[in-house]
Amino acid sequence: MSGRSVANKKPDPAAARAAEPAAPAAAPAAAAAQPARAPAPPPEPVAMPPLRDITVRVTAGTAPIAFQVADAPEGEVFFAFGVRKSGSTLLNRVMNFLSRKNGVNPVDMPGTFFRYGFSAQDWTRTDLSGVVTPGNVYIGFRSFPSNMTASAHYAAAKKVFLFRDPRDALVSQYFSDAYSHSLPSRDTETGAKAAEAFEKRRTEALALDVEAYVLKHAKAIDQTLIAYAPMLNEPSCLVLRYEDCVFQKKRMIHKILQHFDWTCPPGAVEALMKLVDEVPEQEDQERFVRRVIPGDHRAKLSPEAVRKLSHQLRESLRLYDYY
Repeated sequence: MSGRSVANKKPDPAAARAAEPAAPAAAPAAAAAQPARAPAPPPEPVAMPPLRDITVRVTAGTAPIAFQVADAPEGEVFFAFGVRKSGSTLLNRVMNFLSRKNGVNPVDMPGTFFRYGFSAQDWTRTDLSGVVTPGNVYIGFRSFPSNMTASAHYAAAKKVFLFRDPRDALVSQYFSDAYSHSLPSRDTETGAKAAEAFEKRRTEALALDVEAYVLKHAKAIDQTLIAYAPMLNEPSCLVLRYEDCVFQKKRMIHKILQHFDWTCPPGAVEALMKLVDEVPEQEDQERFVRRVIPGDHRAKLSPEAVRKLSHQLRESLRLYDYY
């Protein structure tokens, strides 16, 4: 072996150049760096249509009631139907929010009539077809408003209908009547009489236990659901089951948007969820949202009471596929 040290060996310039990595090939002109795209502008807020007052008189001798309705001849008519104590307040809040995001005016006729002290039996006998005009969604219904079908816009209108197991609805109605439901305004003579009648109803509910109450009121909700049965097969109606929606509210919201051909700006659905996604950690009988878990009637009623109640509701249970 040679005694010459490796450290004393002179470097070869040609070899060093050969060992250098090759310079990258020039990029073709077509692949030249492009200017950064500006972010898409946020969608413009949808303007609400102009509104006008339409007044109706429920019965002779009572003051006229004004409804603010959209004046939008090119718009559509929409309806949202529910059943008392079956997620109807949830549906109304969702529809109120989504409609405004789409330039559609929400009109709560039942809620307005309630504040003035009129029951559904009063106003469903009144001709309200003149209040049904394009550019509005009609919300707040907790029983089928047969007088709405007289409107020329009703048949073609897109609709949504939310229902619930009537046995759970009756249990919820008991706690609402006994503890939490608001009273009509006493500002008018009709309202004062209605508030007095509702206080009497509350006293009667408190005098009964839950089993006696649900058996007493079963016929009324059975009739409500039977009256709504045509909605189940109506092509223009989105049918929603409470049990499928209560823990999947975002899914429900998107189904409504798709059915009504509505949209929402970024973040709007998440904002709506913060308003409506309420699930109590524990039951409080004096809260409006007391307990949302399906099957509550089995926890509150004895097996014998469930059997009797199911027999009374057999027609609506069959129509709506509950067992």
